[in-house]
Amino acid sequence: MFVCGLLGWRAMIVGISLFHLYPATSASSLNPPIGQKPLFATVNEVHGYNYSIGFSLQSSFGAAAAIIDKFDGQTATVARVFHGGAEYERVMTRLSLETSRHIAPPYDDDGQFWADQPRKVVREALKAAQLPASYEVLILAQVIQRLRSEIESTLGIEIQEAVFAASHLVALYQDDIQDAAAYSGIKYVIPKGLHDPFVWETAAAYAGHGFGLCKHWQDDDACADEGKQMPSETILAVHYSRTALTVSLTVISQALWAWEPDYRRVENFTLGSDSIKSYPNREDYWTDVKDTILSINTQFPLFPKPGKVLVTGDLDGGDFIDFLRSTMEEYLGTAPHFLTNDTTTAAAKGAAQFMRRGPAAWSP
Repeated sequence: MFVCGLLGWRAMIVGISLFHLYPATSASSLNPPIGQKPLFATVNEVHGYNYSIGFSLQSSFGAAAAIIDKFDGQTATVARVFHGGAEYERVMTRLSLETSRHIAPPYDDDGQFWADQPRKVVREALKAAQLPASYEVLILAQVIQRLRSEIESTLGIEIQEAVFAASHLVALYQDDIQDAAAYSGIKYVIPKGLHDPFVWETAAAYAGHGFGLCKHWQDDDACADEGKQMPSETILAVHYSRTALTVSLTVISQALWAWEPDYRRVENFTLGSDSIKSYPNREDYWTDVKDTILSINTQFPLFPKPGKVLVTGDLDGGDFIDFLRSTMEEYLGTAPHFLTNDTTTAAAKGAAQFMRRGPAAWSP
């Protein structure tokens, strides 16, 4: 019975993927690169350079970044963006829904651990058969594989390990990201100092802008001392893409210490820029966008007001940034500091910065 079910699931995966492959993705890229020969003897020292790799998976696209440390002390960064296509967008939309939530690690108690075992057994059986652990894992892995291929071909390296960041969606779990990385043939690295299940987009993008990172990162004690001196601040993290608008009121000091609970966060996959055409007029659309942006602020009127507005996403021209500026200036009565550079790649660059600083002692 189980073997028949497993074979049926495999047939479903193959069948669905044939219909939903992204135009630029070859069929061979769906296979995990087991036994892949390295392009060079090691990934960490190629042409006299060290490479630190970060990936980010966001509402309608993924990004990858490589920080290149040359032995003369100079650094450079290479980044790539790939829009996942309709099926990726559907998966991310589904993962934003409360109805998609389920028990997953890290568990709150033993009861959750045991309740999750049937799901875990199925995932492990699929992985043992060299299949993706779930359909969502397959779709996420396709984007990772495409980005991996672009970075590797650009730099002439083989990516063996990386830090992964992702949108903070209610039903996107650490094992989804971890299994997508494994299916792509990349070791999932937990960075030093991480206190959340995985690296959320806000924390990674904050680091990608150069905030919340110690300067003496090669000295753990000095870095820890620096971290203690970093002031805590409230930021409004706004992600706007073709498919989604998400807003978080986040407290952060060290980048990986972002405090971003679900109750101070809104995820709306009906207010992306593609939704404008479904409204009878543009004014109604922008009214709903404004209400969503301000909803968290007005829900917690005594919470410290944001001093920074961190913007991510594949923005549709400059209309949204201008609208967001005027909305926040009207609400706050003053102009906060806007972080609007590299909106598609800041999170991947931050993940690469975390990778550069090394893994946590408990990283797998």
